[in-house]
Amino acid sequence: MRYIGFDLGDGESAVAAYEQGSGIEPVILPVAGARSLLSAVGLLNGEIVVGERAYTDALADRLSVRFKSRFSTDPASHDDLALFARGVLADLYQSGSAGPDDCFVVGCPAGWSAASRARYRELLQSAGVPLPQVISESRAAFLYAKYARTVALDVDVINQCALVVDIGSSTLDFAYIVDGRETGVGTFGENNLGGGLLDAALLRRAVERSPQRDLLRRVLAHSRSWHSYLEIQARRVKEEYFSRLHDEQAPVVRRQVRVCYDGVQRLTLTLDPQEAETLMQEPLEELDGRSFVSALKEALAQAARLTSDEPPRLVLITGGASRMPLFRELCQEAFEAAVVVSCPEPEFSIAKGLAYAGWIDENLRAFRAAVREEITDARVGGVARRALNQLLPGVADALAGLLMEEAVAPLTQAWKRGAIGTLGELNDRLAQRMRQVLASPLTERVLAPVIAEWLKGMDEELQELVNPICDRYDVPRREMKLNLAAGASALAPSVQGVVSLSPVGAALGAVVSVVTAVLCGGGGVALIAAGPVGMLAGLVLGAVASALGWGPVNAALMRVHVPLLLRHGLLEKRLTGDTVRARIREALRRELQGENGPFQTQLVEGFSKAFRAYVYGVAQAAEIPIG
Repeated sequence: MRYIGFDLGDGESAVAAYEQGSGIEPVILPVAGARSLLSAVGLLNGEIVVGERAYTDALADRLSVRFKSRFSTDPASHDDLALFARGVLADLYQSGSAGPDDCFVVGCPAGWSAASRARYRELLQSAGVPLPQVISESRAAFLYAKYARTVALDVDVINQCALVVDIGSSTLDFAYIVDGRETGVGTFGENNLGGGLLDAALLRRAVERSPQRDLLRRVLAHSRSWHSYLEIQARRVKEEYFSRLHDEQAPVVRRQVRVCYDGVQRLTLTLDPQEAETLMQEPLEELDGRSFVSALKEALAQAARLTSDEPPRLVLITGGASRMPLFRELCQEAFEAAVVVSCPEPEFSIAKGLAYAGWIDENLRAFRAAVREEITDARVGGVARRALNQLLPGVADALAGLLMEEAVAPLTQAWKRGAIGTLGELNDRLAQRMRQVLASPLTERVLAPVIAEWLKGMDEELQELVNPICDRYDVPRREMKLNLAAGASALAPSVQGVVSLSPVGAALGAVVSVVTAVLCGGGGVALIAAGPVGMLAGLVLGAVASALGWGPVNAALMRVHVPLLLRHGLLEKRLTGDTVRARIREALRRELQGENGPFQTQLVEGFSKAFRAYVYGVAQAAEIPIG
C-alpha cells in the first residue's frame, strides 16, 4: 500500500508518497514538472492546467490563486479548489506517479472546525480524490519533525516538550507535543494569518503608486485571471526578496509586468527594506486593523500562554513563509528558553508528514480493530474465572471485618442501650445497615488492595492475549504494556452491582441469622434464661415450646421487648468476638464461591467489560515508530 500526502496549500502545494514497509522516507512526486507546485489553476482550450502552466504559455481562462484561504468564507472558491485537485490528480495518474489504489491524505488548517473538514473531504471526493483522509497540517508537521531523518533533532528534546509552528500562505498553525508522543499533540492556530497577506498588500501598494492606477484598478475588479496573475508576480517578488535577504543586507527586487486587458498597462512591483518594513507594520483590513507583525506577535504570545505550564524546549518552524528571518526572530522572542530550528525544506515538510500519517493512521486503525475483535469477553472471562479462587477468600475476609465494625458492633450497642426494641427490629436494622455499608465508599476502600493484588496476578496471562496482535501490526510491545494494578479502580467490579445480587442477599441473611442465633443462644432461650429470673422464664418457654413447637415460639420471641437488664452480660463480647466474625466470613465465602452462580457470573462479566475498555484505551494511545 502506498500513502500519498497531498499538501494543498494556499500559495504552494506539494505531493509526497510513502511506501509501506519500504523503510524509505516519503518521496516528493513532481506535478506539472515541479516538485513545489504553485497553487494556481485555470483552463487552456478546455484542459485543466495547474502551477506555472496556468500562466506561462498563455494566460489561462479562470486563472485562480489563493483559493484555499477563501474556502470557509467564499463558496465560489470551492469550484477552484475542486478544479485544482482534479488537475493535480490527473497529472499524477497520467505520469504514473499515483494509482487508484493509493491512499490519499490531505492537510487542512488546525483551526478548521469538524464541519469545515467534512465539507472539504466531500469536495475533494467530488473532485476525484479517492476516499481522502483529512488531518491538520500542524499534526503532519509534527510527524515530519519526529520521523524525518533529514531534520535530525535530538530525540531527548522532542520526546519531552516541543512546539511545531507552521506558517503558510494563509494560516499559522501550532502543534504542541507535551510528552513526545503523537497522542499528546494539541493543535491550534490562526486561520487568517499567513504570508499571502503580504502578497496582496504588495500588489495593492504597487497599484496605488502606478500612474495607471485607475486602469489597473479596473483590471483587478473585472478580470479574475489578471488579478490572480498579478498576485503570483507579487509573490515571486516577495520570495526573491526574502531569499536574497539571507545573503544581502539590503536587497532590492524590482519586476515590471505587462498587463494586456483592454489595452496594455504596466505595473512595477518593488520590494526593498523600506517597503518590506511598511508591509510588515501597516494596518491590514484582513487583520481587523492590526499589522502583520503585531498579529504574529499576538498569535505567538497566545501560544506561549497556552503552553506556559510546560514550556516547549524545542520550537520547530516550517511552512513556506518560515523563510522570513523576522519570523524566526519573533519565535525566539516568544520562547526564549527554547531551541528554535528551521526545517531544511519547509515547502515539503507537510506533504511528507501527511504521507507518514496515512500509514500510521491506517495501520493503527487495523491494530485497534484487531484488539477490539480478538480481546473477547470469552477469553478475558476465562482468565478472570480461573483466578477467582485467589480473589474470593480475600473479599470475604475484608467484607466480614467491615460488616463487624460498621454494622454489627454499633447496632449491638444501640440494642444494649434500648434504642432498638425487639430482636426482630434488630434483625431488620442489621440487614438494612449491612446493605448500606456494602454500597458505600467504605467497601471500595477495603476491597481496593484485595482487587489490586488479584489484578497483579493476572497481568502476565492477559498480556499474552495482546502481544501477538502487537507483533502482527508492528506496534512495540512496550506501547501495550498492561499495568492492571495501577488501573485497579477502573477495573474493579461495581460494588453497587454486586450487592444487588441474590447471593449477596442470601449472605446478608446468613449473617443476620448468625447474629440472631448468638442473641438467642442457639436454642432461642439462653438470653432470656440468663440469671435467676431467666430460669423461670426458661421453664415457661420450655413448656410452651413443648405444646406449640419451637417455630411459633421463636417468631413470638422476635417480637418480645427484652428488658434492658437482660441485654447486658456477655452479649457484646459474644457478638463482636472471633467466633461470630468467623461465622460471618464463612457465610460470605460460601455464598460468593457458588460456582457459575449469579455473583461469579456478574463479577466475571463486569471485569471483562472493564478490561476490554481499558485495553482498548491503551491501544488508542499506542504509537508506531517508523524506520
